[in-house]
Amino acid sequence: MSDSNRAIPEPVYVSETLLKKRKANEKGAAIKAKQRIELKKTKKQLKKTQFKRADEFIRRHRLIEKQGKRLQVLAKGHVKGTNKKGDGKLLFVIRIKTESSIHPQIRKTLARLRLLKMNTGVFVVCNDDTVKDLKKIEPYVTYGSPSLKTVRDLIMKRGATLIKGVRTTLSDNAMIEEALGEHGVICLEDIVHEILEHGEHFEAVSNFLMPFSLNDPVKGWRQKKLKEIIDRENEEDSAEDDINKLVEAMN
Repeated sequence: MSDSNRAIPEPVYVSETLLKKRKANEKGAAIKAKQRIELKKTKKQLKKTQFKRADEFIRRHRLIEKQGKRLQVLAKGHVKGTNKKGDGKLLFVIRIKTESSIHPQIRKTLARLRLLKMNTGVFVVCNDDTVKDLKKIEPYVTYGSPSLKTVRDLIMKRGATLIKGVRTTLSDNAMIEEALGEHGVICLEDIVHEILEHGEHFEAVSNFLMPFSLNDPVKGWRQKKLKEIIDRENEEDSAEDDINKLVEAMN
């Protein structure tokens, strides 16, 4: 039979319903394949996160354990300077370090001194209790004896108090007189004087002032702890210069 006489097969028609069903099936298969891939990724990420969490838990546990051992050594008086007595000088203490895990005793001491955040500073009087507190939190703070200029600059530029739960800059002597007038403190200069001389109303004035919020040093942090003033009997000028220069860089 010649090609011209060969029968032409009838075309096969697919119903529109079947085409739609086929298209829907293909789309469903593609979605399921994508979901399988996403599920696989999620499981992999979860497994990775679980390992990370385990490592982080171990790291934090070891860190707190290490801090606890250090506190035990301090309590036994085996660290140089542990038995030092306070000399009554004015100190400015700045928190320069933080960690995800801190021993409860250290955290409690930082909270008592109101040093809850990085780059915050407070004035304290160096008595026996202060020496013990500073020894506990030494890895997290730096401190020294501030000059008159440093005290005045801090209070004038960054002095603030809490009014109705809101941090408020000391821009009005009226608020000072209202809060501290009974102690004879009615203006910023009176606050500077009371802090510098750490007189009988030092605690009231210090509590009136919120912790000073400072900036990072201009050249960034070099993790170098400044020596406490009472451990540098032969280098007092140098110790004072250290804290004053640091505050100047952060103020």
